[in-house]
Amino acid sequence: MQRDKDRQVSDTELVDIDTLGVLQDQTEYPDDAWDLLNPLLTDARRARILAVASGRTERVSLVLQDIHDSHNVSACLRSADAFGVHNCHVLSVKQRFRTSTVARGVGAWLKIKRHQSVEECVAALRASGYRLYAGVPAPTAVPLDKLPVTEKIAVVFGNEHAGIDSAWLPHMDQLFTIPMFGMVESLNISVGAAITMQHLTHRARETLPAETYHLADAERRRLLNQWICEQLRGWPTILKRMRG
Repeated sequence: MQRDKDRQVSDTELVDIDTLGVLQDQTEYPDDAWDLLNPLLTDARRARILAVASGRTERVSLVLQDIHDSHNVSACLRSADAFGVHNCHVLSVKQRFRTSTVARGVGAWLKIKRHQSVEECVAALRASGYRLYAGVPAPTAVPLDKLPVTEKIAVVFGNEHAGIDSAWLPHMDQLFTIPMFGMVESLNISVGAAITMQHLTHRARETLPAETYHLADAERRRLLNQWICEQLRGWPTILKRMRG
């Protein structure tokens, strides 16, 4: 895979999910950061960041609960980034999340929210207008293509072995499954999450008006301000110098 030649943030700068979530919640970025700092990027890097921000959506959110294998967590986050899923929620009921080198460089491009319980995560998602759907190979589960993309969807994936915690069940609007036609009866969690996000974002883009599917202008602007600051080490000093 070709590496991004314009990348200005070292892969070794990735922090774990817990630390990243705190940084995203507590750091405030200036409203004019993008306007002032983006000329410091190469033309290719600037164009890429603008394109990625324009492709982000909040119509689909990813929820990960108790994923044991750190590579699976990381692969799920990479897929969220790849398909433009802006919001990711993680919670540990029994397992602590760890990222791996697979996700180096990805976490900073996603909005990751850490939760302490199922109930806390549900409350946050409901407050943002999401309906909840869990990927579970159950007899009552509907095929993935039956999920309604006209609504905001949060897709929940649980532990590789135990699945979703039972505390989710009273809150679920529907269980879903990915139809399979081979001898295997299940998919790796990261594969299932990737298929689900690609399918739902594709259908939503095809179904919804662009202004509904994509981020609102204010959120896109906030994202650009955050990203440009995170691209430039020492951005507070640079901005202070620019402003005189």
